[in-house]
Amino acid sequence: VRTIPGVKVYGNFAVQLRAPIVSLNIADLDSSEVADELAERFEIATGPAPLRPRLHRALGTEDQGAVRFSWAYFNTEAETDAAAEAVRILAAEAV
Repeated sequence: VRTIPGVKVYGNFAVQLRAPIVSLNIADLDSSEVADELAERFEIATGPAPLRPRLHRALGTEDQGAVRFSWAYFNTEAETDAAAEAVRILAAEAV
């Protein structure tokens, strides 16, 4: 999803050991609205990034928040692909 126009992914992807969490924003859309759209339209559960004022300040997401995808052992490749496609669709509609 890092290459989708209009999508901003947060984090350092150069490190080898990462938690299976991806936080992102789509254009200037409110993260809560994106999370609602993912749930209602695509049946994809996400969570708002935890309210950590210093982190949001550092990332510049104080007003927008961020959408958090938390992957686990039982998530399938198909679910991952579906989530990426949903983000692509929402990003295309945001332009």
